[in-house]
Amino acid sequence: MAKTGQHQRPIGDGDEVAFQKKDRAGVRKQDFSDALNINSLMDIMSILLVFLLVSITSDPWNVKQNQYMQLAQSTVDRDPQDSLAILIDKRHIVVDEEETVPIACTTQGGRQCRTDDDYAKEGNRYFIDKAYKEDSEESSFLVTKLLKTLSDEFEFAKEVHADLGREEPFKGITTIICDRDIPYRIIADVVYTAGTAGIDQLRFAVMRDSRR
Repeated sequence: MAKTGQHQRPIGDGDEVAFQKKDRAGVRKQDFSDALNINSLMDIMSILLVFLLVSITSDPWNVKQNQYMQLAQSTVDRDPQDSLAILIDKRHIVVDEEETVPIACTTQGGRQCRTDDDYAKEGNRYFIDKAYKEDSEESSFLVTKLLKTLSDEFEFAKEVHADLGREEPFKGITTIICDRDIPYRIIADVVYTAGTAGIDQLRFAVMRDSRR
């Protein structure tokens, strides 16, 4: 019997159905809440996975040496740190494993390098074509496409840093890995462009030489 004011009425079949519906609604609500919790956990795991992938791909030593990339040697004792890697080989400027800007190459005779034998020759001239520089000026140090790529990578790294809730302030650090035959002018272009993108700490990767 159910009370209504001062009177009582019997509980009928309709009331049982209503109670069952309420119970089912409660179960569905609980299931939905559990699903939300699982989704939140998945979001956290995704952020951590992205961070790990960024850390792995930005390892300054995650590079294979070949005929287009031979690191300079040094007796330095410092180990590399996690950072955004900019690789400069004889054919491209590579950021986060993406070929960003081509490197032009001409032989001593002024012919464009096309074959592996051409790149293996001594006395080649390597440079960034003015078409990739600000206002298409050959004298400019700003490489426009590289600037956009570095700015995007810099902002993404800051977002990941903030999502991980780290207490220490974010630092814009990059490691430049370049072939030993790359001229200083190309390195200067990359350094200037990186600074314009907000990266204020630069490191250079070399191959450690055990000879003293």
